[in-house]
Amino acid sequence: MGVDGTAGVMKIERKYIAIIFFVAVTAWVGDAAIHAFFLGSTGFLDAVLFRQGVRHMSIEWFLILFYSAFAVLLVRILTTRRKVQGELEKHLTAIETSMDGIAIFNQAHEYIYTNDAYAAITGYGSPLQLLGRSFRAIYDDQQVAWIEKNLFPVLERGERWHGELPAHRKSGEDFLQEATITMLPDRTCICIMRDITERKRQDETLRRSERFLNSIFDSIHDPFCILNPDYTIVRANKAYANLKDRTVEDIVGRTCYKALEGRDDVCEGCLIRKTLQSGDPCAKEKKIELRSGEELWIEIFTYPIIDEAGRVVSVIEYTRDVTDRKMAEEERKRLIDRLEFLSSVDGLTGLLNRRALNEQLSYEIERARRFRSDMSVILCDMDNLKEVNDTHGHLAGDTAIQVVSAILRNSLRKVDLAGRYGGDEFLIILPETAMEGAQHIAEKVRETVQRTEVRLGGEKRIGVAVSMGIACVRPGERIDGLMSRVDAALYDSKNQGRNRITIAA
Repeated sequence: MGVDGTAGVMKIERKYIAIIFFVAVTAWVGDAAIHAFFLGSTGFLDAVLFRQGVRHMSIEWFLILFYSAFAVLLVRILTTRRKVQGELEKHLTAIETSMDGIAIFNQAHEYIYTNDAYAAITGYGSPLQLLGRSFRAIYDDQQVAWIEKNLFPVLERGERWHGELPAHRKSGEDFLQEATITMLPDRTCICIMRDITERKRQDETLRRSERFLNSIFDSIHDPFCILNPDYTIVRANKAYANLKDRTVEDIVGRTCYKALEGRDDVCEGCLIRKTLQSGDPCAKEKKIELRSGEELWIEIFTYPIIDEAGRVVSVIEYTRDVTDRKMAEEERKRLIDRLEFLSSVDGLTGLLNRRALNEQLSYEIERARRFRSDMSVILCDMDNLKEVNDTHGHLAGDTAIQVVSAILRNSLRKVDLAGRYGGDEFLIILPETAMEGAQHIAEKVRETVQRTEVRLGGEKRIGVAVSMGIACVRPGERIDGLMSRVDAALYDSKNQGRNRITIAA
């Protein structure tokens, strides 16, 4: 009994004691009045103040004490009865309002009591419809046989039985119950049960979902893991552990930065932290080195798992080995660079070809115009290439062209550009160079070519020479105009005796 119940009983007892005391006093005074006024055997005050004889007072005291003792015993009995009734009412209320079904069977296994929940679970309208019926009302023959073989022996040994039992409702619909059955000394049985059909269905649905997710998880061959907001790895597949040179057991249940990196805090640039903070998927590429020394390129993706309140409760990290792709991309880039190089370079000389020269010349003319700077060009032509080809063959002519190309390459500054403009013509582009500087470079090239002998094999050597035209770009001049002037200057050098330099008009 609680504190409130104990206080209530004490209050009732005090009430009855007060009544007893009042009745005892009233009886005493009434008895004194009868002896004084009706019997005249003594005075009223003498009777009230105990001035009567000892025998008379003893009898009155005995009667009063007897009456008081009887009254106290009666009060105790009434109080105890009220207390027991109160507790019983509480228990009955709890049983009647319980969500669990409660039933009592007699020795013949017939219902002698059920609460409303039991009747509702078994499909009966009220407990009255079950009273007097056998427990077979909710079990078929096969289930009854199982109960008699497995359940009754447990109860006969004085043990409590707890487990799951299939049953059927009044309508014939099957359901699954979780029951606890106890047998009392008089062989009466008390059964407490609840319908777990829906819970079992949900559990099975959950297990199917879990098996489905496990199948998906196990089928992922790329590294994959799930982390909590505190960076604890709650699940990882073998591929993820292998990538980190660990085992699954080594990393699950530990923070990623501690288990994988040996750190005491989150790594710099951590994608998981970005996803936790933003709630958005993130991705990046990263180059790693395994313990074996092998280098890998990996692509890391992180995806948030968000609850109903919009909070990130977990993060999925998915890793993909993209080493082959990166190698293919690098190889493709090298191939493209090579093709671009080949498309802009003359195959015989290794200098820029005419297309590349025109592109660079257009760029430098526009640059000179924008910054109002000088820019010059030199057009060279080999003077005796036809005689070399006719006398010694085209292979010797190609050798002579290569020798001149090497002289051009070694005589120019890093900012200067040289290329093969035609068969034996070469164009030199001189950014930010005025006419005086262009003349100096042209003269250096001419003299070097003139001093050089071309070896054709054995002791055979031949000399070569070049004629040149120089032009400095004019304000607003286009490529056609500039090339026309420098070509005319080259033509004048050829006509005036070759192996000379002419400045364009």
